[in-house]
Amino acid sequence: MLTAGPAWTATADSPQTPAPLLDGADEVLVLTHQCDLAFVEACLRPARAAGARVTVLYDATADRPEPAVTATGAVRDVLPVPVVCRSGGAFRARVVISASPTAAVVSIGSGDATPDGWLRNTEAWTHLRADGASVPTFITDLADWLRRLPGQLWIEAVGAERLAAVADLLTARPHAAEHDEPMLLTNDVVPIVEQLPFPSGADRLSIAAPEFDPAGRALGEIARSVRAARTRLLLPAGVRCDPVGLLVALDDAGEFDVQTPVSPRYLHAGAIEWWTGGAGVLVGGGLTCTPEALLSTSAEPGGNCELGLLLEVTESLLDAVEARDIGLDDDDLRPLPPAVTTAGPRVLAVRRHADRMEAALVAAGATAPDGLVVTVGEAAVKLPWTGAEGRLHTYSGEGPSLDGRNAQVRAADGTALGNAPVTDVAGAVTRFSHASPLETLPLPAVLPDAALVEALFAAVAQLAEGRTPRHGVPAAERRASEEERLRAAVGPALLDLAFGRAAIRAGDDTDDDSVAATVAGLDAPQRDRLRQLVLRLGGAAAGWPLPARLAAFRIVLVLAAGGLWPEPQDWTPLVAAGLDALVATDDEAFAGEQAALATVGLAAVHHGHRLAPLSGFADLRAAVRLDQAPPEDLVARYTEGLAGPVLGEAFGAEDVAADAGDLLVRSAFDDAVDAIPESIGTVQRTDGGGVLVGTGKDPRRTTLLVLDLLRDFPDTHVTVRGTAGTETHGWWNGRRLILLSPFGGRWRGSLWPGLMTGIATYAKGASPLPAAARTWITEVPEMGEG
Repeated sequence: MLTAGPAWTATADSPQTPAPLLDGADEVLVLTHQCDLAFVEACLRPARAAGARVTVLYDATADRPEPAVTATGAVRDVLPVPVVCRSGGAFRARVVISASPTAAVVSIGSGDATPDGWLRNTEAWTHLRADGASVPTFITDLADWLRRLPGQLWIEAVGAERLAAVADLLTARPHAAEHDEPMLLTNDVVPIVEQLPFPSGADRLSIAAPEFDPAGRALGEIARSVRAARTRLLLPAGVRCDPVGLLVALDDAGEFDVQTPVSPRYLHAGAIEWWTGGAGVLVGGGLTCTPEALLSTSAEPGGNCELGLLLEVTESLLDAVEARDIGLDDDDLRPLPPAVTTAGPRVLAVRRHADRMEAALVAAGATAPDGLVVTVGEAAVKLPWTGAEGRLHTYSGEGPSLDGRNAQVRAADGTALGNAPVTDVAGAVTRFSHASPLETLPLPAVLPDAALVEALFAAVAQLAEGRTPRHGVPAAERRASEEERLRAAVGPALLDLAFGRAAIRAGDDTDDDSVAATVAGLDAPQRDRLRQLVLRLGGAAAGWPLPARLAAFRIVLVLAAGGLWPEPQDWTPLVAAGLDALVATDDEAFAGEQAALATVGLAAVHHGHRLAPLSGFADLRAAVRLDQAPPEDLVARYTEGLAGPVLGEAFGAEDVAADAGDLLVRSAFDDAVDAIPESIGTVQRTDGGGVLVGTGKDPRRTTLLVLDLLRDFPDTHVTVRGTAGTETHGWWNGRRLILLSPFGGRWRGSLWPGLMTGIATYAKGASPLPAAARTWITEVPEMGEG
């Protein structure tokens, strides 16, 4: 059954589609003239998270916001398909399709997939839903047009494949025509004006359009065909037209009104409406009142590729717009600027594959460059020419896989050709099997809902399922394969959290959108439940592969910084345990992320240790061993947002790097301490650079043993505690030995100034120490009179 209804878009404050999307859609297809890819990705993230493949086809020649290069990598949530019309005209179809095997929602309107078109402007849309056992003629006509569309465009093979996939899904059910269906208008075979069922005479005609041709040819054709008693033009401020041409066309139309909307929102409707008595007909789809849109086919030179919708209405869409009268000499009417044609090649897209990069451009055969140089940031790849189909040229080559939303493309001779989005095709068309809640919600919004938290932690656990083979596979290639596999399971948002590509506002309790503010707003049962879930996550993470441990530890660290455990004696051991699990094993493919997050984690634990001393901190510090300095940019990203009451207001990237520089310096002394046999006892480092040993043996003799093992590090302060509460302190510099032992609530020091043969024989018990040369009593166990 087909249901339809035209409507104006509502104002929205956040990125969202102007069209209702089908729940459980397998495919979402957006056709648009202009496109802001980053904006569209944000709008369609919920559909992507729900499992839909998302394709966005747009005019590569249209002026549009250039997507910024960001740390989140290549375009992944959507598959961008830039196209060029073979006719040399503009691609101006604007439609949003969401479909499954059992239903489809199709929205045809006037708004481009940009913040203006989907949020700020006043746009006209008609939403149609087709569900049930069969599909109406409107849907089959749309599917047929999608299959014909590649013949009108210069389009890459992947784009044609995606159009065919959506068309096949739309027609997965049998066809059955319905009464009073809307009529799909396309201009690939017949001009749109020749398809309109004009009356022999109408009471009134209304046209709302953002553009008219200078001579008013299209307006004159419509006015003569409808022969309305009164014609109304509804023109937005700054309408592109020639007032003289409009006046000539309207002189043949009889009575007319020229109006402009009262609302400051830009009216970009592109609609034609006529009424005879109580019967109305609406033509929607954002059509401009120009010959390229209405009087030409897309096969004629300069003809646009258009898609519109004709339906009968019982209420006027255009009459609902509050407007005021203006004259044709009004300043709001702007002369139409001369058409500007851009010569030279037009780059479409850069595609990333596991083993190669590909690019496509449209150019006249003789003008296509022999090769391209594609650059993102400081990285560049040379792509030789590999073939052509008509004016569509392809380039492919091996080299590093470039990440970035926008690549600069030059010809091999250095000529700048423009920018193009970088796309991982395999990632964009993969359907997520266990998408995390972070695909649609920020972490702070997930925390109050126990079910969402469990879903998030279940997605983290999915990162531990299955592994890419490590043997014989280069780290870079394995990383790419592993990321692709994990993204297919949980979506990119959780990977961005794990790999430091997503910033999280955590510690600032004055920010209403931070983790700290969310935690502060939880009631006692919610806090207890969240703590239990986090403890369970931390306990499970110890045996997981590194990507899952990165995600788990970052969540623990962020929640600690957000104040889930307010006291340092509560959160420091938890973060320390998570850090210990993080560094338990290595993985070369993700070594940079492990080193960076471990650095930040150790700085956090060190901060808590200073507030509430942590038993075993020296061992943890020793366990975090880095073969090389972690990437500074990753350290900065993992650190961002953690500063606040828990970790301190100065917990920033520079402070973390400085702290970690002191904590992570690995020396020969560290190796010597690690080499002390376990049979001697438990060995820990102290903050002062000494060694603390717990033993069940004689403390005095054990002190001599440890001092002898550390003889290459003179005057190391060694403290040995026995099981009976006895304690001995010692210092040895190769000749002079000092020992301190408890004596009547204080300490008795003993000095041997010239043990020329060393202390090895005394440490092994082969002979007793001689009498001390000097003794004294002191209040504290320091080197003292030594």
